[in-house]
Amino acid sequence: MVKSSLDESCILNQALTLIANKWTLLILMALMQGTKRNSELLRQIKGISPKMLTQTLKTLMEYDMVKRSVYPEVPPRVEYELTEFGESTADPLIALLQWSIDWEDQISNLYKANLNRT
Repeated sequence: MVKSSLDESCILNQALTLIANKWTLLILMALMQGTKRNSELLRQIKGISPKMLTQTLKTLMEYDMVKRSVYPEVPPRVEYELTEFGESTADPLIALLQWSIDWEDQISNLYKANLNRT
C-alpha cells in the first residue's frame, strides 16, 4: 500500500533515489545482457563519459547491484556483472522499456520539446 505522504520515509522514494538516474538505468540494462568489460559498456551506452561510467559502476558496486571481477592477466582484464540484487531490477526495467517502446512517438516528441526549452 502506498503511503499518503511520498516523502523520504517512503520506500518508493528511497528506491528511486538509488536508481532513478539515466546512467544507472542504462548500465543496469546493458548488464542484463550479460557480463561486460568497461570498453564494451562505453561503446554500448552512447554519451556516457569514461569518468561517469566509472563513477556509476562504483556506486552500483557499493549498492551491491554490480560485481567487479579482475583477472590476473597482462593487461588485467576487468569485467562487470549484475549481482542477484541487480538482476532483481530486470522486471521493472523491462516494463519501463516496453512502456517506452509502446509510447515511442509521444515520448520522442516530448523529449524533443524539452530539449528546445533549454
